Amino acid sequence: MQPRPLEPNEPVVLALVDAVTAWQDALEQTLSASGLNYAKWLLLRAIRRGDFVRGTPLPGPMLIDVSQSELLLHELRRDGWIEHAEANAPRMPRIADTAASRLERVSQALSALHSVSVAPFSPQERVALGSLLERMKIRLNDHTTRQIRVGGEAARQDKLAGGAATQAGTPASAVPCTGLPPVAHRPASCPTLASARF
Repeated sequence: MQPRPLEPNEPVVLALVDAVTAWQDALEQTLSASGLNYAKWLLLRAIRRGDFVRGTPLPGPMLIDVSQSELLLHELRRDGWIEHAEANAPRMPRIADTAASRLERVSQALSALHSVSVAPFSPQERVALGSLLERMKIRLNDHTTRQIRVGGEAARQDKLAGGAATQAGTPASAVPCTGLPPVAHRPASCPTLASARF
């Protein structure tokens, strides 16, 4: 039997939105207390693990391109988190000796944060959430396909209308944008649970 589609104001969806929002806020607060942000943390973690190769993008939860990584390296070096390796390496960064204990404390704090962030959803709720996320992905893909088609048709109409308008001496009319479809969000009538969790 196919489960009934979830509505944006159902408790399991609201719980998921609250959990993600609260976790993101706690993550930002934890990192900012150490003078870091998420991109800097990802770069430091990659340097510590030996996964970072200077001059190449850093894949992962958030892609960090070469120019951004160079800017972050400069800031991390300025703030004492990293230092450059010996002259025989091509100025590869490494964690500064003076920052190793600070980095370990940040890592422990984020590990503790992660350990309390997993919501105790039942198997049925996990299936329902997976189904909801899959439907959202399909809707987004459908919308993207529609927008590409509408954009192609609009360009063709503009070209045709532009030629006709030029002949008639009047400007071509613009095709209105259809906008994005509505997305799931917390209704204003539903209070947030985030403040109670963190």
